[in-house]
Amino acid sequence: MELSTVARVKAAFFRLVDTESDDPELTLNSEGTEDVVELALTAGFRSAQRWLLDKGYQGWRKRSSAITWSGTDAADGGRYWTLPTDFLKAYSNKRISCLTEAGGDRWGSEIHPDNATAKGNAFYFRGSDDGGPQLWLCRGAEPPTTLYLEYHYLHPSWTNLADADIDFPLEIRSLGVAEAANEAMTEAWLPGGQELEVKILRALGIAQKKAERTVRASKAPREMRKSARYGNRW
Repeated sequence: MELSTVARVKAAFFRLVDTESDDPELTLNSEGTEDVVELALTAGFRSAQRWLLDKGYQGWRKRSSAITWSGTDAADGGRYWTLPTDFLKAYSNKRISCLTEAGGDRWGSEIHPDNATAKGNAFYFRGSDDGGPQLWLCRGAEPPTTLYLEYHYLHPSWTNLADADIDFPLEIRSLGVAEAANEAMTEAWLPGGQELEVKILRALGIAQKKAERTVRASKAPREMRKSARYGNRW
C-alpha cells in the first residue's frame, strides 16, 4: 500500500510508534486529538526534506517574487529584504549565486556575514531583530532593477494538508514517517521502551538507504568538485 493520502501516512506513523489515534496520552495536556501527531509529522517531514537536500536532491525549488529592498547604505549599512515565510535554504553554491534576473542570469556573490563590512556586488544572509531571516546587500552594491531569489521552500505544516496533496516524493514517504517517529522518541507519551526505539532507528536507516537510491534523477556518477580558490596577492 502506497502512502498516497494523509490518512495513510498518519496510519503508518501510528504503526511505527506502536500506538493508536485514540491513545489518551496524546491529549494528556489538553492537546487536540491530532495536535501531537501533526507536530511530529511536520517536524519529521521537514527533517527528511533537509536530509534529502543535503544528499543533493533537487526538489522544493521556487523563485521568489521580485525583491523589494529596504534600508540604505548610510543609515543601515546596506539594503535588506525579509525572506519569504516558506524559505528553507538558498539554491546556490560557491560558484552559483541564488540571486537571478528574470531571464536566468545570476547576479552577485554570497559572502559570510562576518564580512558584512565589504563593499561591492555581494550579499549575505542574517537574522533580524525579531528572529526572521533577511537577505542583505553589501554597501555600494548595484543590483539590477528586477531581481529574484532562487530557493528551496519549507514543506508545509501538516495542519494545512488535510485537503491537499503531500509535497513529498510518493515512493519515499516512509522516510518522513520514520523521521517523525524519531522526533517522537524524545516525548514521554511514546509507548514501549528501548526495543521500540531500536525499531524506529532501524526503520529510519532503511528509509534513508531507500531514499538515496531513489532520489537521483541521473545515472551519471557524482562529481567531486574542487573548492573555489581566491588569490590574495596582486
